[in-house]
Amino acid sequence: MRKHLGFAGRSVVFLCILCLCIMITNQVTMPKICYDEMLSTTLSYVNFYEIKKDTTDVIFLGSSLAATSCIPQEMYDLYGIRSYNLASEKQSPVISYYWLKEALRYQSPQVVVMDCNYLFQTNDEVLNTTEDAIWRAIDYMRWSPVKLEAIRTVCELDEEQSFGSYLFPNIRYHERWAELTEEDFRLAKIAEEYDLKGYSPLAGQWGGKGSVPYQEGMIGKETAMLPLMERYLDQIVELCRQEESTLVLINVPQLHADAGKYQTMQKYAQKHGIPFYDFNEKTLCDATGYDFATDSYDAAHTNLWGAQKLTAYLGGILAKEYEIGGNTDEQWENTKASYAAIRKDCELIHMTDIDTYIEALRDDRYSVFLSAKGAYAAALKDSTVQKLRQTGLEVALQTDDSKEDFYCYYAVLSDGHAEEYIGYEQRACGGSIRDGRTTFEITGDGSVLIDGEEVSKQKEGLNIVVYHNIKNKVLDSVCFDTSTEDNTADR
Repeated sequence: MRKHLGFAGRSVVFLCILCLCIMITNQVTMPKICYDEMLSTTLSYVNFYEIKKDTTDVIFLGSSLAATSCIPQEMYDLYGIRSYNLASEKQSPVISYYWLKEALRYQSPQVVVMDCNYLFQTNDEVLNTTEDAIWRAIDYMRWSPVKLEAIRTVCELDEEQSFGSYLFPNIRYHERWAELTEEDFRLAKIAEEYDLKGYSPLAGQWGGKGSVPYQEGMIGKETAMLPLMERYLDQIVELCRQEESTLVLINVPQLHADAGKYQTMQKYAQKHGIPFYDFNEKTLCDATGYDFATDSYDAAHTNLWGAQKLTAYLGGILAKEYEIGGNTDEQWENTKASYAAIRKDCELIHMTDIDTYIEALRDDRYSVFLSAKGAYAAALKDSTVQKLRQTGLEVALQTDDSKEDFYCYYAVLSDGHAEEYIGYEQRACGGSIRDGRTTFEITGDGSVLIDGEEVSKQKEGLNIVVYHNIKNKVLDSVCFDTSTEDNTADR
C-alpha cells in the first residue's frame, strides 16, 4: 500500500513539474508583439490582472486604433477617471466580446468604449481578422470558462483553427526558439517599469496633409457592417445592458474614413440608444484640435500627441455627461512616472534644439554615446558646452589653429559614469553596458557601434546615440551640425 502511495505521490509531483514546464515554455515562446519601437502591446494583458477588483470606471475595446488613441493615465490625470485599455491589433468584435466578458469577471465599469473599425470588412477572413491577431488577443487571457468559450467559438467559426494551438502555443511557436530575444524573458520586468494601463504609444509623426472627410447630416450610400460582426456588436450591447454599463462607440481620425460607415453607425447607434462619436466628422474633429500632420502616426493611427487630444476630449464627455471621475487611486497615482517617462521618450526623438536635447539626456534609463566628426567645434556654443558638462563630462571641445585637423572626441555616459577622450590621435573605446549584456565601440570620427552594428549618423558635427537600457534598443540617433551656426539636427 505504502509502495503504491509513494508511486502516486511521485506521479503527482512529476505531473506538476511537467505542467509548470509547459506553462513556462508557453510564456517564453509566445511573441511579444509591438506596434512600434516604444512598447510591447502584450503589456496590456500582463498588467490588467494586477488591477484591484471593481476599481475601473471605463474599459476600452477594439483594434489598434483604440489601443493607440485612448490613454488611461492621461484621462486619470485630467479627470480622475480610472480606465484600462484592452484593445489590441486587428481586434475583431468577436474577440472584443470575449475580452469584455473576461473584464467583467474582475471589473464593473460604468462605461465601455469601443472603436468601430473592425465592424466593417477589412479582409477575407471569417473573423474579419488574421489568425495571429486572434492568438495575440487570446493567448494572454487567463484560463477560465470565458477563455474556453472564446477558443471554442473561434474554432467553430473558423474551421482552419484548432483548439490545440491555443492549449499548447509552444507547439505553434516551436520555431521561435532560434528567434528568442531578451524581451521574451523580461516581459514582466518591462511591464513593471512601464504600466500604461494598456495604452500603446506611437511616437512618429506622419507629416502628410489630411482633412476630415464628412460632416454631420450628409446623405449618401451606407456601408454595411459584416453580419457576423454586427451580431457580436449586438451581443456586446446586450452584455453591457445586463451589467448596467453604458456602451459608447467611437471612430478615431483616419484618412481612409468612410462616410458610408459613418451613416451606418449613426443609424445603429440611434436605433439602440448608444452614444456614437466619430472624430472624422468635421465639427467633432475641429473641437479636438486634431491636426493630421502632427497628430497622426500614419494614415490610420494617432500618435501620442493626437491621442492626448482625443483622450482629453473624450474624458471631458465622460466626466460631464456620465458623471465619472474625481477619483484618487494609488493604482493610477503610482503609474504617473511610467507615463511621464514614455512621454519623454516620444518627445526626445523629435527635439531639434541641441541644448534642450542634451539636458534631456540626464536620465538613468539612457546610455549616451557622443562622437564628433569634422569641424564639429567651429560653431559649438558655450551654452552647449555647459549643458554637456552638467551631464558629468569635462568637455574640452575646442580647435587648435596651429593644426590642420580638429581634435578627435568621443564620450560615453552610462550607469552614472562618464568616459571621455579628446586628442589629435584617432582612438577607439570598447566596452559594455547593462551589466555586460550590450557591447559598444566608439571612435572620435563619428562612429558608434552597438552590438557590432553601426548606429551613428556619422555626419559632420556631434553625433549622439541614445540607447534605452530598459527597452534594450537604440532610442534615437541624431547629428547636430555644430560646424554651422544653426546647429541643425539631422535624423
